[in-house]
Amino acid sequence: MLKEAGELIARSRALLLERENEETTKGTTVSTITPTQAASLYTAGKSVVEVAQELGITYGKARKLIQEAGTPIRNTSDRLKGKTRKAKVI
Repeated sequence: MLKEAGELIARSRALLLERENEETTKGTTVSTITPTQAASLYTAGKSVVEVAQELGITYGKARKLIQEAGTPIRNTSDRLKGKTRKAKVI
C-alpha cells in the first residue's frame, strides 16, 4: 500500500511539473501567454485577430494583453480612409 501511494505521489508531481506554465480559463487549459508575446506579434505587423489566432486566445484577450504591454492599438479606420469612398465629382 505504501509503495502504491509513493508511485501516485511521484506521478502527481510529474503532472504538476508539466502543467506549471498552464492556466485554466473557463474550463479549458491554455498556455500562459505574456503581454510581451502578444505585443511583439502585434508590432511585427499582425492584426489583433491574427495575434489571437496564433496564440489560441480570444480577440478581447489579445487586445487586452497588447494594451497591458503598453503598445498602442492601431486605428483600423485610418488605413481604410480614402480607399472605400468614391471620389467626389465637382
